[in-house]
Amino acid sequence: MSVQNQGKTTTIMKLRLLFHEYYSEKPKSIDTPDRIHTREFAIQAWEYNWRCREQSGRDDSGKEVRTGCGKSGKSFQPVTKCPSCGSKAVNVTNWTRHEGYKSSDDLLRNLAKIAPHSIYHSAAFYGFPTAIKMHEKEWMGAELVFDIDADHLDLKCANDHDAWRCNNPTCRKTGTGKPPEICPVCGDAWYCDDPTCGEIGSGDLPKACPKCKSSTSRKLYGFSTRKWICKDCLNVARKHTMKLYDDFLVDDFGFDPDKIQINYSGHRGYHIRVRDPKVYTLDSNARIEIVHYIMGSGFRGDKAIISQRGGSLIPSRDIPGWSGKVADAMIEFIQNIDTYTGREKWVKPLKDKKIIAIDMLQRPRPVLSAKVKGVGIKSWQEIAEKAVETFGSEIDRPVTHDIHRVIRLIGSLNGKTGFTVTELTRDSLDTFNPFTESIAFNEGTLNVRFHKGPNIPVFVINDEKYGPFSGESETLPTAAAVFVLSKGVALLE
Repeated sequence: MSVQNQGKTTTIMKLRLLFHEYYSEKPKSIDTPDRIHTREFAIQAWEYNWRCREQSGRDDSGKEVRTGCGKSGKSFQPVTKCPSCGSKAVNVTNWTRHEGYKSSDDLLRNLAKIAPHSIYHSAAFYGFPTAIKMHEKEWMGAELVFDIDADHLDLKCANDHDAWRCNNPTCRKTGTGKPPEICPVCGDAWYCDDPTCGEIGSGDLPKACPKCKSSTSRKLYGFSTRKWICKDCLNVARKHTMKLYDDFLVDDFGFDPDKIQINYSGHRGYHIRVRDPKVYTLDSNARIEIVHYIMGSGFRGDKAIISQRGGSLIPSRDIPGWSGKVADAMIEFIQNIDTYTGREKWVKPLKDKKIIAIDMLQRPRPVLSAKVKGVGIKSWQEIAEKAVETFGSEIDRPVTHDIHRVIRLIGSLNGKTGFTVTELTRDSLDTFNPFTESIAFNEGTLNVRFHKGPNIPVFVINDEKYGPFSGESETLPTAAAVFVLSKGVALLE
């Protein structure tokens, strides 16, 4: 085993040991889902299970050829070829699904035993949750769940702390037919991976690597990415969560707050679970309708803003549904108009008269100001549609309409950060800070060595600032060390 892989293995084993201590010493931190015996559980382990597939076929001459040895095993590192015979026909996974528990005690004992990277449970209730095939599980209903994730919010701070690396080979030889044993250009294995491009960048992936021109859609080697978290992106996700809870689930749909559960995911966002029996039997189509409503899909400005007595009339705030939200949506949109990149004819006059437009919309009975010259009824209708697009709460749509979705177990540890999946009340959500309130490990220190470039951005744990780092060896409080080890930007020294 290489020194690098040995370091990764040692790091993973240390993290698993810390997770084991957490689950052994803090079982009361786990929020066992109700009707646990009807839930499917999914577990992401620290180790990978691999199996080499035995295959047979015939080569170009008709001779029978057999590949693979059928062996299997475990590894702390991803396996790309069979360690025994070298075959690339290897099935690899670190996931186990279709698990079930009869009671909270069963769950807690297993958590302490296996100390998983991450653990999830179904939002659905099943007659037979451990059945392998979905149609055999006997679906009996599901909670209505929402995932608000910073990944989907297109935030500027991502350009400062997210990063990518090109892993595509610099050798550009291609061929047709069955690949030869070695690359005709560099003599390495076909589809050689040494040397790789190694170009790095910040923010989102480009369409192609600026250095080697490889498309980011290539799946053979592709690109590795580093998704970071900061106070800014988590604050935006938190505000979307508050809006979803207040404006839509409670005000518009009228759900009982006592039947709505909120939690921080332990990484880049928040979850909301509506635990109201009246939503349990909703099918996927009904849940999609709810998503469309929350996101303002299909809103028409010409239905909300109409011409009256030579002017433009906007609905009052006391009108139910989206019509009553239009004024506030437009205020929020106009407040941020200076960053809007569209080129519609109404953009300049709206920027020029921004303060007047907002002042009139903020009145108890909102008004579209006639002093914003050059903005007529059709322009106001367009502005309303743009405003609704951005005002609707941003949620991960597939999570809500998937009636078989699994969601993180509250109180468990998120293996991407070492933070706890933290339950919140609506009041505590207002001031919640995951960098202090979701910390699981507050004792001792660990020695870590950071990877070289791209720079690890500044981060704050328990109100202490760390970084930036690139290649240094540091002694960090356990909470900060677990964070960077879990993010995969450092190894245990």
